[in-house]
Amino acid sequence: MSRHHRLLAAYPSLMQSRRPLVMATIIETFGSTYQKAGARLLIGQNGELTGLLGGGCFERDLIEHAKILFETGGTKTLFYDMRATEDALWGLGLGCNGAARIFLQTLVADDGFGALGLLVQAAEAEQTATLATVVESDHPDFPTGFSRLLPFAGGLSAWPLTHPLLPQRAGLENQQIAGHSVAVFYEPVRTPTHLLVLGAGDDAIPLLAGAKALGWRVTVADQRPAYLEGGRFAGADCVCTLQAANLAERLQLHRFSACVVMSHNIEHDQRYLAALAESEIPYVGLLGPARRRQRLLDRLPERLAAKLQTRLFGPVGLDIGAETPEEIALAIVAAIQAVLKGRRGGLLAQPDDVGCVRPCNA
Repeated sequence: MSRHHRLLAAYPSLMQSRRPLVMATIIETFGSTYQKAGARLLIGQNGELTGLLGGGCFERDLIEHAKILFETGGTKTLFYDMRATEDALWGLGLGCNGAARIFLQTLVADDGFGALGLLVQAAEAEQTATLATVVESDHPDFPTGFSRLLPFAGGLSAWPLTHPLLPQRAGLENQQIAGHSVAVFYEPVRTPTHLLVLGAGDDAIPLLAGAKALGWRVTVADQRPAYLEGGRFAGADCVCTLQAANLAERLQLHRFSACVVMSHNIEHDQRYLAALAESEIPYVGLLGPARRRQRLLDRLPERLAAKLQTRLFGPVGLDIGAETPEEIALAIVAAIQAVLKGRRGGLLAQPDDVGCVRPCNA
C-alpha cells in the first residue's frame, strides 16, 4: 500500500482549486507514537485535513501553526513530547508515551505543490524512489523546504547530500556540504501495491472495494465480457477481457505485487497458474480448499509447479472465520498485506487466559 494514498487521491482536486496548503510530516519519533516517521498530513486554509498523524489529538494544534504559515509562508519544525505526566493535562497526546518531531512546509500550486507533487510523480511512474527534503539548512543552494526525488539506488551525482546507499526506512540525517550543516529527511517511496484479480464473479466486487480502501491499484480480468460490463468494477484501475491462455501476452505480469485467482473454473485456473508460475509475483492466492490447490499443482508440468509452489497460497486469506464474500475479501486483503510486509498475520495481543474475545456461548 501507498501510505500516502489519501494525499495522492486528493491531488487532482487540489491542483484544480490551486489553494495553498501546509503539509505536516513526522520526521522523527521517540518511544511509542501513533504514527512513525514519514506519515504526512495536508492542512487547508479552512482547517480541512487530509491524512492523519496523531489520531486526531494534536492535529488541532497543527492547524493553529498552519494558520501562521499561510500568512508568512516558509517552514516550521515542532516537537511534541508526550512522555511526561503533563500530557493528560494539555490534551495534545499521541495516545502513547512518545514524542514526535513534525516539519511543516507551505505548498503552492505554482510549483505543483512541491513535495506532494513529487510523491504523485513517483506513484505515477511506478518506480521506487526516495523523497529527500531539507528540514534545516544554512546552505544557500539547499534551503529549508527544498525537496528532490531521487533514484532508490545509484545515479545520485545530482544530489550531493546523499550517501552511496539511500536509507531503506524513513529517517532524518544531519550532513555536511561545503562547510554547511544540512539536515535532510529521507523517505523511501515504494511503488503502490498492484493487485491482479483473475475472475469477475460477485465475490470479486468486495475484494476490489477492500483493496481500493488501502490505496492499492487493482486490475480485474475475466474471459466473460458480460461479467465486466455494467459498471460492476467501475472502481478498478483497469478492467480487461482476456482468455486465460493469453494472460502473459495481454498483461505485464511483472507490474503486479499480488494476484488472486478466483475464476471458479478449474480449467481456467490451471491456465492462469501456468502463466503465473513464469512470473515473479510474490503472492498468488487461489480460491478454494487445499485439495483443489494440490489438484491444480498436480496438473501443471513439474517445472511450473516447482516455481509456483512457494508462492501459491490456497486456501487464500487469513483464518478469521470468514463466511460471507465481504468477510472473505477482508481475509484475502489482510493476508496479502501480511505477506508483502513479511509478517505472519497473527494477533498482536491475546487477553490473559482467554480463548476468545467474547464468551463462546454468546
